[in-house]
Formats: sequence, C-alpha cells, structure tokens
Amino acid sequence: MGIKKWRSACQNLENEVESLIKKFSLPKPTAQFLVARGVKEDGINDFLNPKLASLSDPYRFPGIDKAADRLWNAIRNREPILIHGDYDTDGITATALLSLVLRKNGAEVYSFIPHRFDDGYGFTPDSLHKAFAAYDRDFKVLVTVDCGITSNDAVLEAKKMGIDTIITDHHETAQELPEAFVIINPKIQPELEDLQVLSGAGIAFKLSHAFIKYGREHNLGGFSTRLDEVLDYVALGTVADIVPLLGENRIMVKYGIEVLRKQIRPGIRALIETSRLQGELSPSDITFKLAPRINAAGRVGDAGIALQLLESENIVDAYRYAAVLEKYNSIRQEKEQEIFQEAKEQIEQSPDLPSRYSLLVAGREWHQGVIGIVASRLARDYNRPAIVLTIQNEHAYGSGRSVGTLNLIEILGKVSPLLERYGGHPMAVGIGLLSEKIEEFSNTLETHVRKIMKPDDLLEVTGYDGEVELEDISSKFFDMLPQLAPFGHSNPKPLYRITGLEAVKTMPIGDRHTRGILQSRRGGSIDFIAFNHKPSEFQCGGLDLLCTPQINDYYQTRKPQLQIIDFTITG
Repeated sequence: MGIKKWRSACQNLENEVESLIKKFSLPKPTAQFLVARGVKEDGINDFLNPKLASLSDPYRFPGIDKAADRLWNAIRNREPILIHGDYDTDGITATALLSLVLRKNGAEVYSFIPHRFDDGYGFTPDSLHKAFAAYDRDFKVLVTVDCGITSNDAVLEAKKMGIDTIITDHHETAQELPEAFVIINPKIQPELEDLQVLSGAGIAFKLSHAFIKYGREHNLGGFSTRLDEVLDYVALGTVADIVPLLGENRIMVKYGIEVLRKQIRPGIRALIETSRLQGELSPSDITFKLAPRINAAGRVGDAGIALQLLESENIVDAYRYAAVLEKYNSIRQEKEQEIFQEAKEQIEQSPDLPSRYSLLVAGREWHQGVIGIVASRLARDYNRPAIVLTIQNEHAYGSGRSVGTLNLIEILGKVSPLLERYGGHPMAVGIGLLSEKIEEFSNTLETHVRKIMKPDDLLEVTGYDGEVELEDISSKFFDMLPQLAPFGHSNPKPLYRITGLEAVKTMPIGDRHTRGILQSRRGGSIDFIAFNHKPSEFQCGGLDLLCTPQINDYYQTRKPQLQIIDFTITG
C-alpha cells in the first residue's frame, strides 16, 4: 500500500509508557501519545490542562519594557505610531493584533502591509518611504511585526529620519543586527530557547502583553484591555505559519480557537461563512480553509484587503472584503495547479530523478505568489527538499520547502555565494539569484544536501504513536481526546497501529471512499472510515492498520470511529 515504512515513536520507550499509565491512571494510547510528544512526568498536568496563567512573563525579553515605555510615551505625546507588517497570514494577524491593542489604549495607529510584487519582502528603505507617503504623518515610532530582523538598511534610514524602530520578528538573524531602538526576537536570546518557536503573531502578543503590564504597573492605562480576546489573531497566525503547537504556542492556540469559534469579530464571521465551514472549528480548518484565503490576498492581489477584513467593524464591510478574498483564492488555486502540473512534468522528465536528493524546477514568468505552495506540494509528494523558481528576465526568484529535519536555511548558507539574497526558516526559504546561475546552484545544492541526507531519508515514512489493541481505544481515551488537542505541527493527531482486525461490514461513500465496521479477535468492534479506498480493498482477510481515533459528529450524532490512514492485508 502507498506507505513504504511505518515507524513507532515509542520504540524502546515502553518503560516510560508503563510509568505514565501507573502514575497517572492513563489509558495506554494516551500515555503513548504523551511519550511520543516528549512530555515528561512533571509536565503531564500542564499538557493535559493548559492554562493562560502558564504563559511566561513577557519581561523575559530584554528591552521589551523599554519598548512598552516608548509606546506609552507616544500615546501620551499624541505621536502617531506606524506598524509595518508582512503580507502573509502571520504578518497580517500580527499587525491587526498590535494595532487593536494600541488603539484600545488611545494610540493613533497606522498600518502598512507591503505589496509582494511592488515592494518585495520585508521592511526596506523603499517600503519605509512608501508608508510615509501613504499617510503623510510625521512618525517618530515604528514597530515591525513578522519582519525587520535583517532590515539593517531600512532601520538605519529610519534612524536618520529621527524614528525609533521597535523590531518584533521571529525569523533567523543575519550576522549583524539592525541598530534598532529595541529588538524583540527570541532567536537572538539563547536563554529564550522555549520561545523560539513563537510565530510573528505570537511575538506581537508578547509585546502587547508587556505593553499592558507596563501600563498597569505605572498607572498609565490598559486596565480594561483583555488580551485573551485577541488570541483569535494569534491562533490564525500561529497555525498558518506552521510553527510547533507545543509549549506556549499550544496554550495560545487552544484558547485562540475558542475565541475564533465565538466569531466576535465581523471579519472572522464573514471569513468563516464564506469558507463554508461547519461544525467545531479546528486548527486544520485554519490550515486548509481560512489561512489560504487570507494568504491569497498577498499572493495574487492586495494583502491590505485581508487586513481590512480582520479589522472590519461592521458585517456589511466584512462580507464585501471576504468576497474579494474568495475571488483571490480562486485565482490562486488556478495558477497554483497550472504551475504544479508544469513543475511535475519537468521533474518526471528528468532522467536523474531517482538518484537526486533535492528538486529544483524553474519556469519563465511563473506567478511568484504561488510558487511557495507548489514547492510545498512537491516536497510532500516526492519527499525531497524542493525549490521552485520563476525566471524574470535575467533574474530568478524562488521559494523552497524542506523535509524531515533538513535545515534548508543552513544549506543555503553554504551556497550563498551563488545567491543574490536568501532568508526564511529551516523548513521554508525564499531566494533570489541570476538566472544564468540556476544550473550551478542546482548542482551545488544537491552536493550539500547529499552530505546530510541518507538513502533512508528518501523513503516515505509514517511515524505513529504506538501499537495498541482495539480494546485499548476505550471510552476513557475518547473522553480525554480533547485534552490532547489542539493538533497541528509537532503535535499531530494521535495515530496508532492495530493488528488482527477484520472489516465485517463495508459500505461505499461516493465512488472513492469507504465506511464500515472493524472487529478484533476478542470480539470488540468500532466504526471506521477510509478515504480514497474502495470497499473491495478491505474484503481480503485480516488487516494491519494505522488509524486515528476520532469522534464522528455527523448529523449531530457523536460516535467513536477510526479513520484509517494506511493498512496492509495480513491474510
């Protein structure tokens, strides 16, 4: 069957699993889940019962109190504040979050979201002057969100103009830091290792927290501001940016999802309704429905529309902006599919594909706004790091996505002499180079990837939490299942191996899917659903399967079931 290799995350950790079962009276699948996530005994209660009170003190960031003081001074002196964001979901939500908190406390705030094609990525001297021209205000305070950590030239230009720049960012740093008023980025503070997984929206929340805390401590204001009410923005940005849903991210997303479900903002309500979401909102709905629509604005249109949606104060405006995003998303899907097919043809026609450890494809005038999504799909489908380039005249611009534990930003550092620019995360990068250097770059990239990846790394591997009996998937486990959520990057849904099962009943769902009933050797039974598999595939004897336990609340009838992810016939 499709998956070539299954790997248990609890292999050789059976003693830890047994210890959790005994000490905390946990069902075996729950204990395996926690061990697979690396949760230790002293962290069990915090994991199962995450609380907002467990969020760390924002003052842990050096200089953040200085930034808060400067913002309160701007409010007191009636100085306008400029927020410079970014055009993806993380940057847009971070902008909306910080703007809202500052405005609620009397600030005169103006937001600038750069245009992907007109302005390029990040905070630049050009985007600085464009923002000034757009608002015709004498800004003396500027806050970057989700960008700025490598914007040395822009910060220097702002300094010459008498502007205090506060950088909030979570991206990797360059060798030389900008000469900013304050830099708030956990990547430059080794002692903040636990916070280095925060998204741009998460960092903006930390500054907001420090701002409110400072205001209350110094009797400046912030007494009526409820920061838990802006966690919907944090949830959107954090899940969309694919950062680990562990630690503080998991806490903020858990409570942020609850705020999203309430739809207290007209823009959120309009976005959810136009996305045709039903049932309880989950992180996967952000990943596959909400974030793509917000991102589509920056990919094929104007990201400012997405910000206007999130900041809408009435439902009429919100529906209008949501309709524009829906149109952008349709355009994005068409362009993405077109480029993906062309890229796939390039790869399949390459004679050295079976021996390559990395993929690079390039097309003339491919739409720059969607090549990152195409790179993600290629990396996933071929299980190799993938870079997609669009050639425009003598230059090529691209996006790359990694697989496994391969740090793509480190790889690019080794081939940087061939690049005009590069940046990003270990798993997602952006690059620019001369088009004449594409072939040399591809070969050099392959050489360095080969030094790190091994042949086994190219195999499709599905990791699972442990092997259980069907009877272990008990009512107690299902009762605890919500405590394991929210699920996402680094905290995937529970996945178990169960052997010796038989499909005693199967029924088709449409032309491609199957539902039915599984039975164990001991006589236990449970409903199952399998997507992209037909009933005939389950009528061949015993089953060894990987499955995710879930509650099926279709038609408001809640019933336990297993979703089959992969399986083999055992005879």
